[in-house]
Amino acid sequence: MHTVSGQGFEFDMSMLPIKDGAVEVKSPGMHYKFTAFPSARIPAEFKGIGTGTITQMKAEVEVDVKRFRQPAGPGTEIRFDAAEINADAAYVEFTGLFIRAADQKRFPFRVLFGSVTDGGGIVVPSSPADATGLLSKMVNLGSLARPAAVTTAMYEAEDGIAELK
Repeated sequence: MHTVSGQGFEFDMSMLPIKDGAVEVKSPGMHYKFTAFPSARIPAEFKGIGTGTITQMKAEVEVDVKRFRQPAGPGTEIRFDAAEINADAAYVEFTGLFIRAADQKRFPFRVLFGSVTDGGGIVVPSSPADATGLLSKMVNLGSLARPAAVTTAMYEAEDGIAELK
């Protein structure tokens, strides 16, 4: 993840294999969803807060595509561009915990992707069936020229806060 402007995260990560992925082809469109988890802790920087480590994280993705290309037929890779994603039907969220290196302070976070104006993806269903599992996927949300908008919510998990009565 790369932040182009404003406060946000900088990190690269590898993910564990997806276990709950689903693809549903509804010609002329398709829908896919999955949850995913990083394969290890992630060194990261949050602009304005500093460097540290993401120690917990989950990605939730649910995308509805109005058109796609599948030239080799059912059960083969499905390709789509950002313009083919239904604008009001794409949900991409990262939630987790960032630990700042300087003082070990905990920062729970939520990153929610908004509109995607550039990029695209490849989704490979696990079978030719209209409703099947997700074998693999590769998606680019935005580009340097036309980045995806994201909203990041983060707070410092404070100790010693007074209990109100």
